[in-house]
Amino acid sequence: MGTAVKFAGRTYSIPRGVFDPEHHLSGLLVAKYLTEQVHEWAGRSVLEVGTGCGILAGALYDSGADVTATDISKTAVNAAVANLSATNVEVRCGDGFEPVAGRRFDAIVVNPPYETGRSLRPLYRSAHLLDVLAAQWQTYADELVLAFPTDDQETLRDVGFELDLDERLSSPGRELGIFRSRGERRVDP
Repeated sequence: MGTAVKFAGRTYSIPRGVFDPEHHLSGLLVAKYLTEQVHEWAGRSVLEVGTGCGILAGALYDSGADVTATDISKTAVNAAVANLSATNVEVRCGDGFEPVAGRRFDAIVVNPPYETGRSLRPLYRSAHLLDVLAAQWQTYADELVLAFPTDDQETLRDVGFELDLDERLSSPGRELGIFRSRGERRVDP
């Protein structure tokens, strides 16, 4: 049994174990942000890594992007496929970039699932997701758009990113930042 959330005229079913964009708020905040940037996405090929129920892929698709979405969870992929059945979004199952090996996109969009508890480094469903993104994203795209808490930017720097804070999204919980990089990832010697 799961829940459902409505966004932009579409209902997204969220099975148990799949990131709930309404409960955690970041998914809805980022989806709203993406749809407000419609001029930026129209006609572009976009990869969403860690799609969950597919809400960001749906927002990108509704904004005119050609979207491919991936997730490590078979349950999430099945939900995204069902939720996006009326679209041309391609949804693939696998870890990180494995499902799209050899392909290139205009941009990558990621809203990683993060839980901090008392630790300084967030815990992820795919524990190495940020490390993989930092090391490989430029192989797959010219631009990276990453949603992440603004109070934990040092985690992004720790894994090798040099990102610009493009937008701050307020929420009742933690402030969410939209971080971007356009082909300039820092590599420490």
